Amino acid sequence: MTLKIAVYAISKNEEQFVERFCRSAADADLILIADTGSTDGTASKARDCGAVVHDICISPWRFDLARNAALALIPRDIDIVISLDLDEVLEPGWREEIERVWVPGTTRLRYKFDWGHNILFYYEKIFARHGDRWHHAVHEYPVPDSRIQEVYAQTDKLLVSHHPDPTKSRGQYMDLLRMAVKEDPRCPRNRFYFCRELTFYQLWDEAIPALHEYLAMPEANWPNERSYAMRLLSDGYAHQQNWWEALKWARLAAAEAPSTREPWVKLSEICYRLNQWQESYFAAKQALAITDKALVYTCDPSCWTEKPYDFASIAAHHLGLKQEALELGQKALELAPHDERIQGNVRLFETACL
Repeated sequence: MTLKIAVYAISKNEEQFVERFCRSAADADLILIADTGSTDGTASKARDCGAVVHDICISPWRFDLARNAALALIPRDIDIVISLDLDEVLEPGWREEIERVWVPGTTRLRYKFDWGHNILFYYEKIFARHGDRWHHAVHEYPVPDSRIQEVYAQTDKLLVSHHPDPTKSRGQYMDLLRMAVKEDPRCPRNRFYFCRELTFYQLWDEAIPALHEYLAMPEANWPNERSYAMRLLSDGYAHQQNWWEALKWARLAAAEAPSTREPWVKLSEICYRLNQWQESYFAAKQALAITDKALVYTCDPSCWTEKPYDFASIAAHHLGLKQEALELGQKALELAPHDERIQGNVRLFETACL
């Protein structure tokens, strides 16, 4: 089956990403960029790299309208569209993999997305040209026409990697998320993203009640996301020095998603701060027993570093488990060899074992 594939994106002042983006998409039948008002060389450089560039104006700004405007510019004879941002890259071999798994009748492809910071999850922004529209002002996603029977393909061999500009402002997100929640108040996804954005800015007086509202929604029923919200509540109460509420919500987070490492690390951390060594030790050991990282955006990369070994070693030391404390501390030091505090702990544990 011969497939016509288009890669498309919206852009604004992203000149530094254009060449890399276009190189990664070079095997597409069409690269289309809808520029939303760049004042740098984004548009001209994209044209030089072989992309078809259109200028669009979206006012007031929202991402779903911009992506729908870009999608409308793609010729109707295209079979498959790949929606990317300019700071994302299709890893080599992507076209061959699409052609391998996309059988007649397929409407959407689920593939791996590397968000950066050691967070990997599945994405679904490769879909059939006809029948989808983007929804929500921010953190938008494509929704098929209700008359279309969705047929998914899935692959672990197609990877899109995210290489963002760390200086890029998130300033526009807050107002757009407030808008998204107002427009669709029963959407748990919008409400959770709004809560999370509040925590990014440490706006705990607003974030804590917003998280409680999210958790009270009947529609908020995905355990991983609920557990993430509970971890954020634990963080909020810890910030307010309300340690017993922080402990309560860390425990609830672990109970909500017990097969994921993140809530156990959070519980171990809170117990560490409260000098509750037995529970801190238990929670850290539970975390370390979980060796498969879920491919979901609720993953916390720090929980897959030295962190659980560190908490476990300190708790073991306080419980008199001298040899285990040393072994756990040494493992933490292997993962963070330049951490002076962990170096000091290992020396202490070595002395205790003499």
